[in-house]
Amino acid sequence: MSKDTSAQKQSLPDTFLFQVTLFATASMTVLGGTIIAPSLPHFEEHFAGVPHIDMLSRLVLTLPALFIMIFAPISGFLLDKYGRLRFLYPSIFLWSVSGACGFFLEASIYWILISRAIFGIATAFVMTAVSALIGDYYQGAKRERALGLQGFFMAGGGAVFLVLGGVLSDIDWRYPFLVYLSGFIILILAFIMLFEPKRNASKSDVKAVNFSFFKFAPIYLFSFYAMSMFYVMPTQIPHFITHNLNKSGNLIGISLAVSSLCTAILSLFYARLRARLSVFLLYFVSLSAIGGGFLLIGMFQSYEILIFALVLVGSGLGIILVNNSSWLLSVAGEYERAKAAGFLSASVFMGQFCSPFITQPLVRLGDIPFMLNVNGVILLVSAVIFLCWHFVKKR
Repeated sequence: MSKDTSAQKQSLPDTFLFQVTLFATASMTVLGGTIIAPSLPHFEEHFAGVPHIDMLSRLVLTLPALFIMIFAPISGFLLDKYGRLRFLYPSIFLWSVSGACGFFLEASIYWILISRAIFGIATAFVMTAVSALIGDYYQGAKRERALGLQGFFMAGGGAVFLVLGGVLSDIDWRYPFLVYLSGFIILILAFIMLFEPKRNASKSDVKAVNFSFFKFAPIYLFSFYAMSMFYVMPTQIPHFITHNLNKSGNLIGISLAVSSLCTAILSLFYARLRARLSVFLLYFVSLSAIGGGFLLIGMFQSYEILIFALVLVGSGLGIILVNNSSWLLSVAGEYERAKAAGFLSASVFMGQFCSPFITQPLVRLGDIPFMLNVNGVILLVSAVIFLCWHFVKKR
């Protein structure tokens, strides 16, 4: 490669189309659940005769998270050893095909679950590759802005597709699965625009890198906890809206999109917030917002209050997502970046997968408002712990 060609490639990450491509690829990882979340009540009705359908219908949404949890760390080691793009391109293709399979497998919920498992494997590689590429392409203040843009694209894309999913689910529960075919457009753009970043360490330097899981363990533990709480939104709120508030599927998509939109806005402002507040204070603010939102929904059971509460929950998530990634990339070295990102992806999706198992017993014990009130109190207590942690660190 000539010096001119190399210089052109190094300047690509600052161009508009390159950033659209990179962050659109990142947004694929959140569409795994959001696009079909409004379909859950209709999906459950279609398979009403299947035993334990209340749990199985939620597994359609969360099963990919189990396979992301397993394969994300594996993908991190492979990406650090062999490069990013040779895994990213086939993973986008598999993501599109396996995601759309739900449209054609209406006869058996178990075949749908198998396709969702394959979908999770593809998502693991896509998510880890994009996180590593952002760390490769951007440094310093540019990285902070890039992470904010990533959060904006992920949450903004989630908001758009939640509304679309709600509209399509009212026509037929299968139609939202077809939206996964949009991955082919992203694949074409990625093939044209993205390039394998040049890494400067020698092979001996690479072998000398000993990845330490425990260095990143606090980030992973908190990511698991936060996502298990947040994923109450797509797994439980659609049922709350239809059964407790007696609203239509259209309002499910719009309601959850409000949360995603707020996540997008707060992601854009993360760099400014981080300049003024410590990591622990940001966790205090975000957990307080999510916990307060849960309590508002559980106590008042009003659609107007629900919308306001979803603003709080979405804003809290917008802070947490970027805070975790920024903290991780600032600690990770060049040749452990994908490994670290792989375990972060695993912890995030472990939280998503475990969410129904944590929340559904509380729903069966009481009801959805009872579950929201219990988790809301837990989140507020956790927020106070982070506030105390901030003052201890400040001394």
